[in-house]
Amino acid sequence: MVSAEEWIRIRRGLRFGQRFRGTVTAVPRPGAIGIFVDIGLPVGGFVDVLLLPAVTERWPDQGTEAEFEVWWADQRQQVRLKPVDPQFLRDDFAHWQADWRPGWPEDVPVDKAWVDAAATCLRGTGVIEETLRSAGWRPGRHVSTDHWRKTLEKSGLVRMHDAAEAFLAEFGGLAVQISGPGITCAKTPFNFDPDKLIGEEDRFADWSHTIGRVIFPLGELDEGRFFLGIDENSEIYLVETWLATFGSAQEALEKLVLGIAPERIETAD
Repeated sequence: MVSAEEWIRIRRGLRFGQRFRGTVTAVPRPGAIGIFVDIGLPVGGFVDVLLLPAVTERWPDQGTEAEFEVWWADQRQQVRLKPVDPQFLRDDFAHWQADWRPGWPEDVPVDKAWVDAAATCLRGTGVIEETLRSAGWRPGRHVSTDHWRKTLEKSGLVRMHDAAEAFLAEFGGLAVQISGPGITCAKTPFNFDPDKLIGEEDRFADWSHTIGRVIFPLGELDEGRFFLGIDENSEIYLVETWLATFGSAQEALEKLVLGIAPERIETAD
């Protein structure tokens, strides 16, 4: 068993279709559950029974060495594998894969695929819109941004551009109270109240200079532990002593609501 942080690090290095030479370590119940494989990582590998032949005599025995491909990986500390050798695969594998994984990406990071899959599933439930509505948002919502423009621009360090004005006109003043487990990180409260960032304008000005964008203060994440900002292209950032991006405004709203961590931006010291 490795720590959650170590598993995240390992998982980030995995890609679909990536091959490992492995040794079958256990075949506990042929025909009922899959097989366990040592692929030389701190976590073990596993081949699901659904991928293996219906005839158990064709299953690899304990001690068998073979090639395996990365098939899946998620929160569980285990790499799901697919045998490369057709003799260890179900006879109708190609047809089965076309039914269950049509258009499945090849050679892409595992982390990106499973996060996208989880987000797509939740997106379809309407949870994002429901969460925003519970905070006071509604389609067509529009509030004045004049106060925030006047207050924040007074320092001379930040400027409210069109993207900031448009976002705040729709979402300004909202405070979203959420908690609990998310997809890649805990869900934490956030707000879009620039007034809470008065006195922090220099931080936004410094980061704007560092990355060559104009980042305007938006609000807070996790009860003020982190700040939120938006640039002239409607990209939303987590701002601290380091910087991370949530992506476009729509992507950011989804990630904030669903508990998906932003991508840290590497900058020269």
